[in-house]
Amino acid sequence: MKEEELQKEAEREYKELQKKRAHHGLEKLDIESIRQADDTKRNPFSYLLVLILLLLIIMMVVPFYGIKLDPEPKNIPAYLDVLPGQLDKLAKSMPGFTSESRSNYLKLLVPDNQEIRNMAARISTKSCSQSDVCYSKALYYFVRDNIQYLGDPRTGHLESPFETLYTKGADCDGMSILLANLELAVGIPVRFAFIPNHAYIQVKIDDASNKYKQQDGWISLDPTCGNCEFGEVPYSTTNKEKEYLYT
Repeated sequence: MKEEELQKEAEREYKELQKKRAHHGLEKLDIESIRQADDTKRNPFSYLLVLILLLLIIMMVVPFYGIKLDPEPKNIPAYLDVLPGQLDKLAKSMPGFTSESRSNYLKLLVPDNQEIRNMAARISTKSCSQSDVCYSKALYYFVRDNIQYLGDPRTGHLESPFETLYTKGADCDGMSILLANLELAVGIPVRFAFIPNHAYIQVKIDDASNKYKQQDGWISLDPTCGNCEFGEVPYSTTNKEKEYLYT
């Protein structure tokens, strides 16, 4: 009897152990189910958080590089703040030439003149921290906004940069010659562009945005066009055949 009782006791223990194992398995399964449910609930919020972080990074990085690649000048100095001293004497000492020959345009380019260099440096450095694109914009806007376009008087006279600054007005030739001097003074390559009865300049800045460039990489600047932004010319100019004079 004792042996039979021991056997029955063993069987009861075994069954109890099986029940516990089964119960433990169910508990484990329930725990895993809960974890998976929690993960399922958590995932959409995790994805949303990641998306928000990515958007914040894009919002910070894209404007930064946009400003760096295509900077705009700020606080362009006033006309009187950058003019050379004794401007009347400078204008008399460097008179213009006749427009009979385009080579006379080149004779009026004096970017190494100390007064021209100082003026270009004041305009560009007061308007920009760095970048040839920003310097070129500042010089263009300065001439466009401060020199009055007088139209072509048909006198056949090319104003020197000092004559244009002294009178604060010129035709397309005089304004283009002044702007060419300032651009060259800060190291930006320039060429003159000619269409019938009109002249303006173009600059070459490799780092400039392609939106400003012609197919050959040059950027048009027409200071006689009061509402033209950097790289723009009047629509009537765009498709006309052009001749170029390189400096």
